[in-house]
Amino acid sequence: MAAGSPADRANNPEKVDYGPARSPIVRSAGGTPSEQYLAKLGDRSFLNLWSFSNTFIDKRSGGKGDGKELCDLLVICGDHVIIFSDKTIGWPSGGDEKLAWKRWYKRAILQSVDQIRGAERWIAQFPDKIFLDRQCTQPLPLRLPPKERRKMHGIVVALGAGDACKKHFGEGIGSLVISPAIKGDAHWKDDHVIPFVLGDVDPDSPFVHVLDDATLDIVMREFDSIMDLTSYLSKKEQLIRSGKLVVAAGEEELVAYYMMHMNPEGEHDFTKPDGSILGENDYLSLATGWYSKLLKSEKYRRKKAADRHSYVWDKLIESFTDNMLAGTTIVPVGETYIISDLEEGIRHMALVPRYKRRVLGNAILDALQRGRDFPRFTRGLMPGPTERDQTTGFFFMTLAVPTFELAGGYDQYRSVRRNLLETYALAFLQKHSMLKRVVGIGTEPMNNAAETGSSEDLIVVQVDEWTPKLLKDLDDRKKRLNIFEEGKYKEYAVQGNEYPEVTQEPTRKSSLKLSRQQRRAQAAEARRRRKGGEPQ
Repeated sequence: MAAGSPADRANNPEKVDYGPARSPIVRSAGGTPSEQYLAKLGDRSFLNLWSFSNTFIDKRSGGKGDGKELCDLLVICGDHVIIFSDKTIGWPSGGDEKLAWKRWYKRAILQSVDQIRGAERWIAQFPDKIFLDRQCTQPLPLRLPPKERRKMHGIVVALGAGDACKKHFGEGIGSLVISPAIKGDAHWKDDHVIPFVLGDVDPDSPFVHVLDDATLDIVMREFDSIMDLTSYLSKKEQLIRSGKLVVAAGEEELVAYYMMHMNPEGEHDFTKPDGSILGENDYLSLATGWYSKLLKSEKYRRKKAADRHSYVWDKLIESFTDNMLAGTTIVPVGETYIISDLEEGIRHMALVPRYKRRVLGNAILDALQRGRDFPRFTRGLMPGPTERDQTTGFFFMTLAVPTFELAGGYDQYRSVRRNLLETYALAFLQKHSMLKRVVGIGTEPMNNAAETGSSEDLIVVQVDEWTPKLLKDLDDRKKRLNIFEEGKYKEYAVQGNEYPEVTQEPTRKSSLKLSRQQRRAQAAEARRRRKGGEPQ
């Protein structure tokens, strides 16, 4: 949004009348305290356009009364649908621990599994009849993925047993033990139940994950993007149902082992210690300590520090989604405002995992700095040879607002910027034939934004057929707009390391024992190295 500049400046964005805003999309913030907390976690991990707390289905009688709750949190992004069912059940009183476990399990876990199964059935039969409000007047704004591509994930959030669990084991963080040998009714039905131990809660249906007081935050913190979380859930499900996991002291130990190991395809996975795939006679048994070890490792701390720049990407996404939800998105003349259509473009940004968001965030920060010195600056961000998604490319462009008044003012500036974005997107798509689509983001340089405010434009371009007319038109536009001119365009590899290496600085002699001449020489050498970009 434009802000904070004199009213008479050239191309003042505050003078543009974009017309009335559309009706906002009002999402629930959750009812109970635990639902409210889950909703906040959902927004943080999946961002606000794809995370919906307390969704409803229309099962009213004759159109009267309220709808029935579908689930406590519904996440929809790309092909993935995550159904959360949240229950906070206090630990039953009394000295019979097995009886208390049975009662707590049936209320906290079994009832949530039933809710997830009901939600799955409704989504399969009536995907267009899901609402954001209890009165069923505001439909879910996004389309669910088609059935043939839909990947469903069920997550039970079972709270209330943490303290009792910690007391029972006398150690740990209060997380439930995972033992896949325990299946279905064996969790609660007979006298041989084992309190605070979970296996496969519904073995004859799609897998359901259970997070508890201790592990909800851990899982949502470590996998805070849709692709990072769903990749972990899928690999965990495969591990448990393959029979390769004997026992894990808690969900946090699975999280740590997964984060510490990569398979031959370069993906995090539950592999053998050397990274090779588990064989026929290979099994995993994870005692307490894996997650504690991960948190103490220097590589993990460096990863978390490096990940700070990845949230630039999240903020950029939300600069678009905030307006989409508020109904203030600006749509070019001739186009219609349908939020499910607009979501398709921004979705490709949301499907980027955390590590790649860091790479993209660093590239954008660098482009914003470099863009200060050029009227127009463009940074292409094409997928590297080892990336899983080879079909989507991104680019980021800054375009300075002219210091002289345009006939159409700031609106004309944005029209020119959108035209440039489209041309660059087509040019990148033509140059990189493996891509299916290119997503382009345009904004003002940092110095312009400070003086005149800023806005962002997003474009997604896909080409089904490169016709001779389209190719000629693109060639003419590239020449007219000086795009990809020979000698004025360079490509650089954007690389990184998810776990930055711990580099040992060379040991230096104490300057206290050097002569004045030696100390001056040492200082001069240090200045030379800094100027040359060498690390100190």
